[in-house]
Amino acid sequence: MGEKNTMVALDISLVIIALAYFIGFISFYPESMFLKEAPYYIPHDYEIYFEILMWVFFGMLVLDLYLKYKKLNDWDLFLKKHWHDIAMVVAIPFLAVFKLAKVSVKLVKTIKASKSGFKVFYKTKKASKHFKPSNS
Repeated sequence: MGEKNTMVALDISLVIIALAYFIGFISFYPESMFLKEAPYYIPHDYEIYFEILMWVFFGMLVLDLYLKYKKLNDWDLFLKKHWHDIAMVVAIPFLAVFKLAKVSVKLVKTIKASKSGFKVFYKTKKASKHFKPSNS
């Protein structure tokens, strides 16, 4: 009976964490859900906490899969019965790579824009030397 209670508690915890993460996801990325703007506001300062929550969720999913495997102790039956859980565990790090790539692209664009800004500044400074009034 103790093992069943543990599994139920873990399942309930996973649902609560998934719901909390989804609430943050909608607030930070409403366009991903085809919304023009978020239906509620969560300051972007809290985004890091939702990222941490996602990795806690990932760890709990791995634990859940381990317990399910130990209960069945049959690899083929485990794959047949819990393939969707396995897919979710594989998808989280896979999709995190895309998020990292998105951040990297933004960083590269910011660096390029900064570089262009510095070029404009130095070109303007250099060009302004030609427009200084002469003392003659």
